[in-house]
Amino acid sequence: MNQLLCSKALLFSLLLFSVEMFAQDTKTLLAIFPHPDDETAVAEVLIKYKKRGYNVKLIIATDGKDGTRVTKIPAGDSLGNLRKEESRCACKIMGIEEPLFLGIDRLDTKIGVGKYFREHKRLLDTLKKLIPAIQPDIIITFGPDGDTHHAEHIVTGATITELLLQEGWVDKYPLYYLAWTKEQSENFMEELGYLDEQYFNVKIEYTQDEENKALQIMPCYVTQYTPEEMKDDHDGKVKNPNNFVHFRRFVTKKGIRNGF
Repeated sequence: MNQLLCSKALLFSLLLFSVEMFAQDTKTLLAIFPHPDDETAVAEVLIKYKKRGYNVKLIIATDGKDGTRVTKIPAGDSLGNLRKEESRCACKIMGIEEPLFLGIDRLDTKIGVGKYFREHKRLLDTLKKLIPAIQPDIIITFGPDGDTHHAEHIVTGATITELLLQEGWVDKYPLYYLAWTKEQSENFMEELGYLDEQYFNVKIEYTQDEENKALQIMPCYVTQYTPEEMKDDHDGKVKNPNNFVHFRRFVTKKGIRNGF
């Protein structure tokens, strides 16, 4: 009996050691966005990197309770809870973990300047704890254009950038901004921010199967897109033969010199 117990203990120790080694070897991609449904902008990338064996995590700053553009549901907690379920639905289809919702109220001054300052600080302080705990190998978010020039998109990306600069984490946690070409911007249903292509650093190509899976998440977002918008999005992506997306890495020059 003692020999059997020792054998089981040894087997458990070896299994635990293997799990720890696997965890150490597994890379993590962390996507950080302000709203439920923002993950649609990079769904193909999340799916691709999950298939590559990455631990794909999603942080969403707010619950989007004021997103009433399409739905007749009034702004408030009921809508916010529905939007969180929509993102959970999408993540299940993509095969990634459920999002981590931070519960930030808003990230613009519609809530008043003083409250906005407090919510911005709360986001900054929360990410200051979460990012070292997650230890991401890659962070992706929106850049200075905010993808669609949305104020909360811009603030979220800026807050992450601010944090990495504050804490000296620019090299430790590589940050990539989603980047569109001018042609992509002009062909989208809303005007997107775009970059001169000389500033692109990364081009991620995805397969038709990965795009097809990404398209499957759109019906999850019933409070945010009309059936007509979903159909237009689906048809446009299927017809477009260019299955790729660009990113720009955030880098900064180090060192002091006298003068510009």
